[in-house]
Amino acid sequence: MSSVEAILDDYRDRLDRATSDLPPGRRAELLDDIHAHLAEATAGAPDRAGVMQILDELGTPERIADAAREESGTPRRRGVDGDLTYDVVSVLILLFGGFLIPVVGWIAGVIMIWNGPRWTIADRWIGTLAWPAAIAPPAALFLAIHAQLLSQTASVVALVGVALFSLALLVVPVVHLLRVAARRRS
Repeated sequence: MSSVEAILDDYRDRLDRATSDLPPGRRAELLDDIHAHLAEATAGAPDRAGVMQILDELGTPERIADAAREESGTPRRRGVDGDLTYDVVSVLILLFGGFLIPVVGWIAGVIMIWNGPRWTIADRWIGTLAWPAAIAPPAALFLAIHAQLLSQTASVVALVGVALFSLALLVVPVVHLLRVAARRRS
């Protein structure tokens, strides 16, 4: 799949999620119109920049959904589209859930990230893999210490380094997810 197709697929996925609460007839009509417009606008096989410009002119899926809600008199969803509450809670559960309830807490955070309206597939994978990536270095160090492959001094130094590295592997994706959510909110 080319990057242009991936961008369009992501846009369509976001539009599908953003319009999920519209009345079925209105939603189908809107999705058909947008899909037809995208097919026509991208028929000349534009490059990545051209597709981004087309999507920018069309507007974010969330804004399109908001306009359709207003037009059809459908109340706006709260907590998902209107503010960052869902996004922040999702990211906090992803970050701390694994500490509070190992595995289950992380799974809950992953489910919330995958259901969030503002993250791309790549963002979702970043959130999903944050915990496994952060756990791998300490697990490898533990095995090396247990197998007595490191001296006691090297073990302490390695432990501090691995702890900081693992913390970064958790914090960097969390900051990324929050920044993406804030940017896509508007």
